[in-house]
Amino acid sequence: MLFSTYEILLIKRFLFSKKTDGFISIFSWFSIVGIAIGVAAIIIVMSVMNGFREELTSRLLGINGHLNIYSHIGQITEEEVNNIKPVFSNNQFIPLIQTQALLISNELSKGVILKGYDIENLDDSHFLKNKIIEGELFGKNINDIVIGYILAQKFGLSVGDKIKIAIPKTDNTIFGNIPRFKTLTISGIFNLGMYEYDSNFVFSHISIARKLLVLDVKNYNLIETFTEFPNNIEIIQDKVDKRILANSFRLYTASWKENNSALINALNVEKNVMFLILTLIIIVASMNIISGLVIFVKEKNKDIGILKTIGISNKSLIKIFLSIGLVIGLIGTITGGIVGVIFSLNIKSIQSFIENILHTNLFAKEIYYLSNLPSRVDNLEVFYVLIISIVICLIATTFPAYRSMKVDPIKSLKND
Repeated sequence: MLFSTYEILLIKRFLFSKKTDGFISIFSWFSIVGIAIGVAAIIIVMSVMNGFREELTSRLLGINGHLNIYSHIGQITEEEVNNIKPVFSNNQFIPLIQTQALLISNELSKGVILKGYDIENLDDSHFLKNKIIEGELFGKNINDIVIGYILAQKFGLSVGDKIKIAIPKTDNTIFGNIPRFKTLTISGIFNLGMYEYDSNFVFSHISIARKLLVLDVKNYNLIETFTEFPNNIEIIQDKVDKRILANSFRLYTASWKENNSALINALNVEKNVMFLILTLIIIVASMNIISGLVIFVKEKNKDIGILKTIGISNKSLIKIFLSIGLVIGLIGTITGGIVGVIFSLNIKSIQSFIENILHTNLFAKEIYYLSNLPSRVDNLEVFYVLIISIVICLIATTFPAYRSMKVDPIKSLKND
């Protein structure tokens, strides 16, 4: 057996002291609570970071192409489109027109990004077809436009209302340069679930965008592509770049990773730093184990001396004190793990409960891009956190266990 009967008895006696000598019990509870808080905090923060990264990435991939193709001269011809399209035989390939624009309604105005699509190029899996919450997508009338619900609220607009749109291009007239305006009808309102997009993007028929920019018929200024495996977008990007170079097209590509590299790197760095910082909580809590057991060994010098005198070995003493620290670490770690997972799985409900009590918004979508606090529990990460916590507690227990082995029974009994 790993432990003898008397070793198990001593572990119980030392770990759960009598009321008259309850130091070890108090120290145990403080250590358990400290470790549990540390473990729970790490799991909660890591889950929120995972959820935030996953939600943000899905939003970025949802509205922006996985690989975008641009033109150095501002126009992509039909010949170039037909030449590149075969590379994306099994993926979405959407030529479109994109430009900056100004929305004007009554006395209000807002700078936006206008995207003009050919309705025939949008299949049922396209993000825009699944995000219309009022009205319908443009198509029946080329003067239709769809806007985000944030813009609709800001301008006080609804389906069927008129709105003016202007672009940073001017026409020369006898009265000077006049910006190009167009009055459009709101056919639908969308909700992409991301504040930045719902307040800064509008979508129209490609004919309107082409007229505003005065592009040639069947010409575009952007090609969006969506692949089944966006994390491997570099493979397709390399094929497209080779075809562009072989045909001397004046085009260039930009993947979603390149366009959002700063944000992705920042999320990775923040996640790693938060993990290191919160791990310090567990280390600090494990210091309670060290200090508590060191003092306990000092207080129990007489008892340890008697045990050594009756024949208990140094190996048994080390096993006893390592077991005490490990039991405390296990209880704290498991408790923290359970609390952390439960909190992470119900974080939206907890957020709503706190906001209702405090009458405040804890998670402003204007700042954090998303409409609600995301969370995703990664089972592998939880496992790593639990193992690291137990290892730290075990290491922290080593020194007090070593001190117990060094107790001289003659001196401890003589002094007492």
